[in-house]
Amino acid sequence: MTLKDFPKEQLQIILSQYHLIEHMKPEDAKFVTSDHIPAHLHLITLLDLTGFMERFDYNAWAEIQGWDKIISPETLLAADFETLRKLITTHIRTDKFVQGHWDNLLINGYIIRFLARLQELYSETYSQS
Repeated sequence: MTLKDFPKEQLQIILSQYHLIEHMKPEDAKFVTSDHIPAHLHLITLLDLTGFMERFDYNAWAEIQGWDKIISPETLLAADFETLRKLITTHIRTDKFVQGHWDNLLINGYIIRFLARLQELYSETYSQS
């Protein structure tokens, strides 16, 4: 699937989280109550609801790619749309088994770099429309 094949409105919903996550303070990242879900956790829900997360054998894919490549900022910066989907799906699924993985991605700037790369691909695709 290419970015053009994915519903533009769904991409806009995902990208709407960029500025919320970009300006998060450490205290904003804590889950306190169901009335206050931090933006980076809400992003997981949006990625699922929009269909951005991909159904595939992420364990096998991660093994082939190598974890160093999956966590690498360089991989993220060069990723095409399909690779972005696989990367973020792998990280979200990993967080289910490695508690705190997603929070560490937030702290290390990986989530904001993911959104920045998605925004870059979106701008490249739709500025030519």
